[in-house]
Amino acid sequence: MEKELNTKKNGNQAMLKICGFIVDKRNLFFLLFGLLIIFSVISRNWVGVENDMAFYLPGTTETRQGLDLMEAEFITYGTCNVMVANVSCEQAETVCERLEKIEGVFSVDFDDSKEHYTNGSAYYNITFDYDEKEEACLDALDRVKEFLADYDYYLTTSLGNTQSELIGQEMNTISVLVAVIVVSVLLLTTQAYAEIPVLLITFLSAAVIQMGTNFLLGTISFVSNSVTIVLQLALSVDYAVILLNRYKEEHASYEAREAVIIALSKAIPEIAGSSLTTIGGLIAMTFMQYQMGPDLGVVLIKAILLSLCAVFLLMPGVIMLFSKLMDTTRHKNFIPDIPLVGKFAYAAFSDRYCGRLYDLQELSVCVWLQYGHAAPAKQCTEGGRDAGDEFRFL
Repeated sequence: MEKELNTKKNGNQAMLKICGFIVDKRNLFFLLFGLLIIFSVISRNWVGVENDMAFYLPGTTETRQGLDLMEAEFITYGTCNVMVANVSCEQAETVCERLEKIEGVFSVDFDDSKEHYTNGSAYYNITFDYDEKEEACLDALDRVKEFLADYDYYLTTSLGNTQSELIGQEMNTISVLVAVIVVSVLLLTTQAYAEIPVLLITFLSAAVIQMGTNFLLGTISFVSNSVTIVLQLALSVDYAVILLNRYKEEHASYEAREAVIIALSKAIPEIAGSSLTTIGGLIAMTFMQYQMGPDLGVVLIKAILLSLCAVFLLMPGVIMLFSKLMDTTRHKNFIPDIPLVGKFAYAAFSDRYCGRLYDLQELSVCVWLQYGHAAPAKQCTEGGRDAGDEFRFL
């Protein structure tokens, strides 16, 4: 027993020494993360992005085989559909004639039927001279857009990276909304205003490095490239909150340096254990036959590992940097306490289970007495229940 206690004590001392090194050498880690962030800002342009979702279909699927056969046997010419609003029928016919004269346009389908003109809006089906995968087809599409710039028009096409561009635009909007929501929640839930930059610096550092290191994976899907930053926030923001709360608990009894070291030594096992469950679920994604799953799973696993590095190596130094500000910018809790919920839950639990827990404790003592010291069986039958009755009762 004494040997186990000494081993545990030595293990704790080793963890404290490691954490002390991280805190005392924080300027070194600031430099390392600063260099990684600068490199990532440059290297994010090196990331190869695959925009064709059919690329990730396994070669054994009928869909993949059918697409390969079609590509081998047929030429798929580029097309686009255009609706021009607020034009008369005569203007619509003029637009059609001018569209047909654009270089690279093979044909324009338009007539005066309700399928192509109704309520002041004209609908055109445009076919280009080139295969939809050729760059010349995209050039022709750009010329069509340039001609239509003076009109109130809407265009849909499968050419180029329209899906990835749309998702990218939507994710930019979502990222702004997420940033506003996160900052608002932190303002309401933190105990000091200076805690907010600590959390934001930690997360943004991990996010930038994540985007800049995707080139190490070669080519990733446009889905992984677009949505990872939001998923990374959702999956890893808890790690930083756990360490910060640990620091505040320890700072009530220790100075800032000692509090950070102790908090980090206690938080590392907790955060590492929490991350393993998430990583385990993402590893399961890598076994999907549709290769979009492995692609997204690997990118998110890397994102979580980088978030862990940021929390364990960068955040302790950031806490030390903002420790005095966190002490001076404390504010009252904006979220009121709700003791009634806790009292109700405690009362409900006590009424339903405490009696049974008491009976179970009494039963355990009786069984130990009976089988450990050969006590008479009647000692365990008070109240009209024997051991079998008690187990049936539970």
